[in-house]
Amino acid sequence: MKSNRGFTTLELMVATAITMVAIVAVCTLLIESGHFTRNNEEIIKSNDGARIAGEFIVGALRVAGVGGAAGVWINNAGTPKLISPIFGTDAIAAEGNTDDIWMVLPDRRAFKESNCALNSGSAASLVAGGPGPLNVGCTQSLMPPGLPNPSLLLLANFAGSAALLTAPRVTAASDGTVVGVIDYGESALPGFPPRAFQQGDGVFGASVVHFFVHRDSSGSALYRETGVLSGASPPAFVAATASRIMLQSNIEDLQLAYGVDPIGAGQPDQYVFQNGFPDAFGSILRAVRVSVVAYHDRPMRSGDTSALIAFQPISPLENHDQTGAPKDAFRRSLYTRRIELPNLSPGML
Repeated sequence: MKSNRGFTTLELMVATAITMVAIVAVCTLLIESGHFTRNNEEIIKSNDGARIAGEFIVGALRVAGVGGAAGVWINNAGTPKLISPIFGTDAIAAEGNTDDIWMVLPDRRAFKESNCALNSGSAASLVAGGPGPLNVGCTQSLMPPGLPNPSLLLLANFAGSAALLTAPRVTAASDGTVVGVIDYGESALPGFPPRAFQQGDGVFGASVVHFFVHRDSSGSALYRETGVLSGASPPAFVAATASRIMLQSNIEDLQLAYGVDPIGAGQPDQYVFQNGFPDAFGSILRAVRVSVVAYHDRPMRSGDTSALIAFQPISPLENHDQTGAPKDAFRRSLYTRRIELPNLSPGML
């Protein structure tokens, strides 16, 4: 005979309590899993932000200053001046004591095989030496697509140094069968450069770029500007109008160290690193150490949904010491890379 007995009140209470414990455990697990997933996403974003920002600078450094191992001559307010093709300022107070870096970069097409008839290359060689306008075998290869003249030219491989030529203009075009002529802003400047150009010197398009961190009401980010020559020093370059481009958002700090070889040992482990590098040429730069700190968009959460995890800015970083800086809920990620500069070794061209 079947029993019609049901659950007692005590049994129902025990079953309900067990069920509630299980539900609370599952909910806690789901909440913690959500916090873990969200925090992990923010960590990945900050890691990627630091890496991407650093690689922008590293990629430029790999080709910066080609042909200017012994410096680059510029027109500094009517006086020839020898500058380093890579230089930077240490601890810009207005931007939170971050650093910046300037570079003279070749045109991205500069190393393509030149074919004047097809206009497929951007480099040309001098067919005659001496001061004044450039005598080249092909002017078409130096012309940017759709533009009548390049903005800047870099003439390299004479005595290991280079010259930055502003306001270049084609006065006699050449298709490779006759000699072309390119004039430039410094062509009438006495003593520029100190040693006359040589037959076979290479000339190619160039630009001057500036990487820096800037803060405003929307946060801080890594920016790039193109530059123009100025008559003051430092710096030898100032930003051109409307050339600023944001490369990566949420970048808090940029620190750079510049390595030189003071005794000429040629051993990377004996390079001496310094913070900040003057624009005036003093010694050949051998390496640059790049450090970038990124943060994420959203604050990190702890198990208590009303609490935030506290973090401090990464410190010390190079000579930027933020020990004791206020904590917040934003996790930081650090990207550090040391770049050797074989392009600044004599004889690379």
